[in-house]
Amino acid sequence: MAQPHKGPRRLVQSRISEEVYAEVAARARAAGMSASQWIADNTALAVGRPDLVRELNRTEREELPLAI
Repeated sequence: MAQPHKGPRRLVQSRISEEVYAEVAARARAAGMSASQWIADNTALAVGRPDLVRELNRTEREELPLAI
């Protein structure tokens, strides 16, 4: 399935502890998003750019309805 374009982005790699990653993964899963997007959205908030948050705390999810 095609994904919407998220604009120009840069790959950033960092090594974090297994314990921290486990928490990041759990929080991303709970928010229904990838760990990568969760990190990107939280980083945008940390640097004062809430306009660049793509998925975190979205009130409206773009999902197909379940077939009955």
